[in-house]
Amino acid sequence: MSLIKCKECGHEVSDTASVCPNCGAPVIKDIYCQKCGTRIPENIQYCPSCGARTGCPEKPRKDKIVAGLLAILLGGLGIHYFYMGKTTAGIISLILGLCSCYIWGLVMFAQGIFILTMSDEDFLAKYVDTDKSFPLF
Repeated sequence: MSLIKCKECGHEVSDTASVCPNCGAPVIKDIYCQKCGTRIPENIQYCPSCGARTGCPEKPRKDKIVAGLLAILLGGLGIHYFYMGKTTAGIISLILGLCSCYIWGLVMFAQGIFILTMSDEDFLAKYVDTDKSFPLF
């Protein structure tokens, strides 16, 4: 066990701590790039010096085409939201689909077409890379 400096407030923190007791920020340890030896934070995916991939795993990506087709075919049941990890929106969509005699499915059909026609960057920004679990559109 050793002491490291908190990246946020600069106070010394145990390297086994998960958060800084002074400011509450997550404790991020430094690692060394295996290719060039540069000291880098453990939570980045690529070395800023040489571009080599570090040990930090990438978040799994969801496929835009699968999400769009699920919205078109099973949108009234909210299946595409469950696929994208948006459980709250999926449950709300399921309830709306069942209570509206599947009229909500027509709205989700339109959303499926919208998902299929948007760019990959817009899809990731709107549906996958957000921490919000509620965007219905």
